[in-house]
Amino acid sequence: MDQFHRLVVVLILFTFAGCSAHYPVNEPITSIDKSAGYRLGSEKGHPDQSESLSVIMAFSGGGTRAAAYSYGVLETLRDLEVNWEGQQRKLLHEVDNISSVSGGSFTAAYYGLFGERIFEDFEEKFLKADVQGHLTSSFLNPFTWFTTGSEFYGRSDYAAKYYDEILFEGKTFGDMSKRTDTPIIQINATEVSTSTQFTFLQGMFDLLCSDLSAFPVSRAVAASSAVPVLFSSITLNNRAGSCGYEIGAKALEGLNDPEPFSRRRHLLEKYVKYLDSETSPYLHLYDGGLTDNLGIRNGLNRLAIADDTWGFVKARGSADTRRLVFIVVNAQSESKALYSASASPVPLMDAVLGATSIPLNEYTFESLVTLHFTIEKFEKDIIEGRCADEEFMQGKSYDCADFKAYMVYVDLDQVTDKDKRNRLKALPTSFVLQPEQVDELRGAARTVLTNNRNLKQFIDEL
Repeated sequence: MDQFHRLVVVLILFTFAGCSAHYPVNEPITSIDKSAGYRLGSEKGHPDQSESLSVIMAFSGGGTRAAAYSYGVLETLRDLEVNWEGQQRKLLHEVDNISSVSGGSFTAAYYGLFGERIFEDFEEKFLKADVQGHLTSSFLNPFTWFTTGSEFYGRSDYAAKYYDEILFEGKTFGDMSKRTDTPIIQINATEVSTSTQFTFLQGMFDLLCSDLSAFPVSRAVAASSAVPVLFSSITLNNRAGSCGYEIGAKALEGLNDPEPFSRRRHLLEKYVKYLDSETSPYLHLYDGGLTDNLGIRNGLNRLAIADDTWGFVKARGSADTRRLVFIVVNAQSESKALYSASASPVPLMDAVLGATSIPLNEYTFESLVTLHFTIEKFEKDIIEGRCADEEFMQGKSYDCADFKAYMVYVDLDQVTDKDKRNRLKALPTSFVLQPEQVDELRGAARTVLTNNRNLKQFIDEL
């Protein structure tokens, strides 16, 4: 009888613990300071970095496969040197910005927090660890149910806590902003009520009257990789209206754009919804791949909203850039054709996953096409804007037309060996791979990047 009573007491305590479990609440702010916080335009980057050469990167989603492939690209950039302005420079040190989604966010966030330490321990801590096995066994453990079953604490909250234990060491965006040798990291998730891409930058948190510097990086990564059904959403408290945030004149102009197909107005209308905290006191974030599995849409969206390329670049302190390299790393898989060989209906779970992956794959291609043409237009706009800005060009030692942009696309389709290509593309998008699979992905990334035609052109033209 005593044992039974003890068991009842233990169960009651666990029940109360589960009921009281709550996600960490994002900290409020009472005023906006656009000169502070982790935001675009911050003085970030390696101390050896040139002001006239800029590398921007985007890491796709795709579980550990994406993390390993993007890691292989970072390794290659570390070893790749170019001669620019009479100096030998590591391309890795010229990276100004990394935008990431889902699996790619693990690599990006770790590099943003710890710099080149990533080459010492990231493989052991994450790439070659059975992260999925631990999470699965934990989610199936009845003792975990008492917390993850709480109304205010889900599987993604538990995952974020685990990512802190094995990888991020409890670091916040405030810690990331203190580093003086790493680029700006843009971790992207999807806000489900507005169907918008949510980027973890202070500019976005300003809308919510919240402090990003106190926010754990692990929770941003958990949100970025929170695949629906498998994981719960990450919740943010929305306190919009309590810190004096005001919509800028440019945004107001965009909201009043009379064009029926104005992309600028369409985007602004979605983000303005965040400002209504009475209707939307909470934001719920899922996998960033739901809105953009490449991590390139945030840049495209900002250019569309700004509607002034030269002004946009000047405002971010990048007006002296003369060479821009945009590297897109895509570890996306392709739809399997095995169902077309059978008359049987597609299994339910595969059909559910296909309902999201099919439009996502098509959207990814359209995003790449849009990026290609945007970079071409960006180059023309910079030259026109700079050459028309006589005041800016006063005293400059270079010609106003001296600007060129390159798009470097690195994906698994560019692996030339057919058997290897098919093998790598067939790898699961889970959070566990065999060590030899990780190494093969890293090697493939190095080969594809170093043989990329546009990267070779960039280096030759230097």
